[in-house]
Amino acid sequence: MLTTLAYKSLKSRKLTAIMTVIAVAISIYVFVSVALLKQQTRVNFTRAVSGVDLIVGPKTGSLNLLLASIYRIGNVNSSMNYNTQEWLERQSQVDWVLPIAMGDSHRGFRVIATSEEYFTKFKYGHKQSLSFAKGKSWQRASEVVIGSDIAKKLGYTLADDIVLSHGVGITSFMHHDGYPFKVVGILAKTGTAIDQTLHVSFDGLAFAHGEQSHGIQPKNLNPRLRVKV
Repeated sequence: MLTTLAYKSLKSRKLTAIMTVIAVAISIYVFVSVALLKQQTRVNFTRAVSGVDLIVGPKTGSLNLLLASIYRIGNVNSSMNYNTQEWLERQSQVDWVLPIAMGDSHRGFRVIATSEEYFTKFKYGHKQSLSFAKGKSWQRASEVVIGSDIAKKLGYTLADDIVLSHGVGITSFMHHDGYPFKVVGILAKTGTAIDQTLHVSFDGLAFAHGEQSHGIQPKNLNPRLRVKV
């Protein structure tokens, strides 16, 4: 009896019933999509970097610093003095520091200057270490290590010469033509922003700008560090 009444009621309000079902379906779809997006975002973050407890940078928004240093998205307009990194390294609570400096690019791909410890200290995913698909780390200022996506998309291999450009945009009007870099290493694929990053030494950064650093890191950089727990 109740089933019959319910059926007749729905039949008399067919359009309203259909709209209600559609609205409920859309609501469930949105809820599930947001939940999956939230979960995927968390997975992507934990995969991008592992074992890093603290990111230290110049005065800027925390999200801006995270996106620039880890995901190579956006830019940090100000800089940190190298003396700050030296102070951090002296702190007993600090296990290790990986300094990075940004500001150059190559055909739309970001360039970072860092120390050679980057290839042994930096972890991603479930504390996975970086590895080389080809070649090795730099030995000279004029050498560069590139990510797997760069090698694939631009067709680069070992011993190829590349020229860096000033700025991080896709189009640059200032190229460091007089200071070409030789590809000496191609990193294995990580599924992170590292695959689309070029890595040079701090001497290399000075070399690209026609300077002589003699092993001294530039005074302005954006370091990130791991604190002992």
